Amino acid sequence: MVVLKLLLSNVFLRVMKNINYYFLVITLFCVTSLYAQFGIKIGVNSANEIKSVSQSNIPDAFSYKSLTGYQIGVVYQVMPKGSGVGCEVGMMFSQKGSTYTDSTNTNSIVAGYKELNYLEVPFNVRYRLTFGFVGIYGIAGIYGGYTLSGKVVQENPEILDRNEVYPAFMDHVDYGYNLGAGIELFKKIQFGATWSQGIKSVTNLSSILPTPISMKNRVFSVNMVYLF
Repeated sequence: MVVLKLLLSNVFLRVMKNINYYFLVITLFCVTSLYAQFGIKIGVNSANEIKSVSQSNIPDAFSYKSLTGYQIGVVYQVMPKGSGVGCEVGMMFSQKGSTYTDSTNTNSIVAGYKELNYLEVPFNVRYRLTFGFVGIYGIAGIYGGYTLSGKVVQENPEILDRNEVYPAFMDHVDYGYNLGAGIELFKKIQFGATWSQGIKSVTNLSSILPTPISMKNRVFSVNMVYLF
């Protein structure tokens, strides 16, 4: 019995050593086969809000147009060596919203803009083709955002600015999908364009603007990424 226990103990130790060895080999293989880069991303947004309303007179009298904002943040890109397929995740500060013109009052036309500041986390799958020091890439993925603040500003100086109010957590939340493409130089600098479409309605019942049935963010952005 003692001899059997010793044999089983030796077998167990050998098996555990082999498992640890193979685990170490697999871990090193995974680490060395990935090419990861951290970078800073900046860009300019052309944002709008796509809406649907129940009152037929509002679309004619109350029109939305694009608002110019900016985005800034960090990205982490992972690309397996020898493969053109990878992924990226980021954390961005992004401005969205729209400009508007209100002609419901025939005696005066009111114009202004709504600015929404989001903390946004995109996750994209990337595909890259490299030609020497130049590469081209495409991305597709999803994003989730949280409204940090929002305000409505009118051009009439007699009307005070008003902050948007979000009664519940989900009123802050936005999510949707991304599509984009760009060029890459020296695997360091990227110039790209991204189109983002919201899926969740971000209608705010506390807003001073006419409340639509559905309102979704749509953003076209041009951006630059510098990778370390």
